[in-house]
Amino acid sequence: MSARIILVRHGRSAHVHTGWIDAAGFQRWRDAYDAAGLLPGERPPPALRALAMQAGAVVASDLPRARASAELLLPGGEIATSALLRELEQPALPLGNARVPLAVWALAIGLRKAYGALRAEPPPAAQQRQAAEAAEWLIGLAVQRGSVLAVTHGWLRELLSQALAERRWRREHMSGRYAHWSAWTLTDGRRSGS
Repeated sequence: MSARIILVRHGRSAHVHTGWIDAAGFQRWRDAYDAAGLLPGERPPPALRALAMQAGAVVASDLPRARASAELLLPGGEIATSALLRELEQPALPLGNARVPLAVWALAIGLRKAYGALRAEPPPAAQQRQAAEAAEWLIGLAVQRGSVLAVTHGWLRELLSQALAERRWRREHMSGRYAHWSAWTLTDGRRSGS
């Protein structure tokens, strides 16, 4: 059986925001979101808990919501954390001092990302390095342990999945695209002869 890497997006954050914010407010929101743990009562799907229990290793981003998610998936188990699995920093948006709802900031980030993809612009070098280093770390763990479940974040997971694909890992299963608790499973194509 080939080695597997399961990339899981964390559960819902305890940080909730209402109201309109400007660029400085968006950064404060981001900092508070990163500092918050999980929403009280948050629970992972039973099938995902079963995957974590079967994994040879469970690892997580060192941000609170990812660590807490991993602890819910593998209560009392050994969980390694790493800054390599942290969410990607987003460059400032050209909204200036406009005060808009948080959803508008999210839409602007998504549109900028989609525009860059249409133009075939590569991600910033620092993001590519982070994803490459995380991919190499996870590959090493998966080769040693057979499988690794990594609790990470939505946008980092996408770039990490691409970095794994560049190393001949194949996406076998993808649940929930960007939903909380969604899981993407990749297998080692180098060892299966493809």
